[in-house]
Formats: sequence, C-alpha cells, structure tokens
Amino acid sequence: MNEPTSPLTPQQAELVARQAERWNDPRTQDDARARLALANVRAKANEPRLTSQLKHLNKAPTIKHKIYWLRQMAETFADAAAPQAACRDACDGCCYQSVAVTQQEAEVISREIGMPLQAPTEWSTLPVMKYAGQPCSFLRDSRCTIYQHRPIICRLIFNMDADALLCQVTSGVRSQAPYADNSLYKELYIRAHLGKVKGQEEMQAALKSLLMADLREFFPHGLGKTKQGETA
Repeated sequence: MNEPTSPLTPQQAELVARQAERWNDPRTQDDARARLALANVRAKANEPRLTSQLKHLNKAPTIKHKIYWLRQMAETFADAAAPQAACRDACDGCCYQSVAVTQQEAEVISREIGMPLQAPTEWSTLPVMKYAGQPCSFLRDSRCTIYQHRPIICRLIFNMDADALLCQVTSGVRSQAPYADNSLYKELYIRAHLGKVKGQEEMQAALKSLLMADLREFFPHGLGKTKQGETA
C-alpha cells in the first residue's frame, strides 16, 4: 500500500492497517492464485468466443462499433473471472477508484444515457489519484445507475481475494488487491482508439494524442435529476 497523501482518521488508519496485513499475508497471494487457476480453466474454454470477438473488433469500422466489441470481450473475461472473484451484488469498492475513459467512450455513454458531456478540466492517460476514495458520480445506494452502459474498465475489475476488504478505498491511498490480469484487454482498448501502431515506442508516441479523463470529469453530476425530481 502506498503512503496516503493526507492525514487519515483513526478509522481510516485502522482500515489501511488491516488491508496491509491482509496484502502481506502469503496466504492471500496463494489463495488468489488458486482462484485464478480455476478462472483460467474457464477462460480456456472461452477462447473460441474470444477469438471470434477479436476478429470482429479488428474489422469494426468505427470507434462506436469497436467499443461494442470491446464490451463483448469484457463480458467474456467476466464470465471466467466473476465466479471466483470476491465481487458481489451491491459491492461498490471499485466505484471509489479512478475511472479513466476516452473522449470517444464518454461520447458513446453520453448518447446511451441521454446526458451531455462536460469538458474535463484535467486530461490524463493515467488514473487520477485525486479521485481515489471519491464515489463515482453514477453511484447510488451502492449500485451503478448506468450499469448496462458502464465504462469498459469497470467491466474488467475483479478482486480474486476471499472478500472485499482490499476493495475498500481510502482517499489518497492507491487500491491494492490481487486483481485478475486484465492487461491484454486494456491494451486492446488503447489500440482500438489509436488505430494501427507498431511496437511500444510508436504506441507511447500515439498516446500523447489520446484524450482521456476520469469519468467524473465528463459527468460530474451523474444522471442529474432523479425520477422523483430531486437533485442527484
């Protein structure tokens, strides 16, 4: 766990200490690897589906179509990881983490939910730490109000620990948990936006042109007004 950027309350300090003890326990890593092994068996069976989806992704003519197929691939990933993960209904730990999305994905979500985008005040291809510990603007009563249209990164986070202790985020402290490896899907997400790039050097150069920001920057008020007419 990294050092907090601001003083912690006694409750926060106790939580961080419990998390550090859990994370540093060798059994945590061993148990997570065992769950990942079971998830990998299921992932192996899903390879034909994933291969087909990847072909569709590569042939997709627009970023809107690419995002559709990236979502499908994320569901295939989830099909393997979710049964072994600590994630459960109304578990909202990951909703307090940074959520980096591209301008293009934010535009797709905007059209789907009927909410206009706001211009971000801070662009970054990396998670913005100031949002660690802050609830997502779409979080209500421990549930995502745009779950069907949630960002792709939200579909790829699975804590392979026994419970949600390590998912709980303290403001200014970077979350650390034995997450399922989603690096391939993150790279596909970036490449889908950049087009054809060869090698890491070309990708690093292309990243400079990629507009990304935290979801809260694009939608600071979430869905705005609730159905009851109250301010969200």
